[in-house]
Amino acid sequence: MNKTSKLFSVVLVLALGLSMLFSGCSLTGPEMKISIDGDEFQLDCEVGDILSAGYELAEYDHKNAIMTEYFDVPARTLITSGMFLYKDGVASHVEIFIYNKSTSDAKFADCNVYKFEYDAGDYASESGNDDSLKVLMNGVDFRFTDRKSVIADLETQGFKFKDSDKEDFFKSGDAFSSSLITSTGLIEKYLTVYNNYDYESGERYINGFEIELKIDYDTSDAWSS
Repeated sequence: MNKTSKLFSVVLVLALGLSMLFSGCSLTGPEMKISIDGDEFQLDCEVGDILSAGYELAEYDHKNAIMTEYFDVPARTLITSGMFLYKDGVASHVEIFIYNKSTSDAKFADCNVYKFEYDAGDYASESGNDDSLKVLMNGVDFRFTDRKSVIADLETQGFKFKDSDKEDFFKSGDAFSSSLITSTGLIEKYLTVYNNYDYESGERYINGFEIELKIDYDTSDAWSS
């Protein structure tokens, strides 16, 4: 490669980098922020940040399962069992999954969140009787909302979905159509959106999502080390 070609390559790389910077794009894709009762968290935040914001953790989605003690997590370990977030005894229906990315055992509060999962439930008709905490992802409401509007809002933010996946995800009156769709092109993260078929009305509504870091660690489903 001659000097002119090398110079052109350097200029091209710089131009692409600046273009991505000023367009708000990055190799890892759009940011993913979850808001619970107005408190905002991101993937890889420390569990201690969530606890300090006044949240409690439950082994399953019921206030009687709220944990009173937390355990240490072995080095470089990913816990595959999730814990549900409560605030003042009120459910969020958000489940967190944690991992210890350090090379030594860590206190529970010092571990990090590798996945948030939100499940609004199965019955949109009963949602008015649910006093759960308000949950948004990047400002988008996933609680029994319109499928096309949600996906359009996410695409505006830079998330991408295959046309063939959207066609199946948007089908109406079909109990066997796809209940999930996953964003493509993300390098270090996943975003999956869920909908649920209502057999009474024949309609489908968005009823949840999960955002997750791509991590290759030892796994454990144990609640204690």
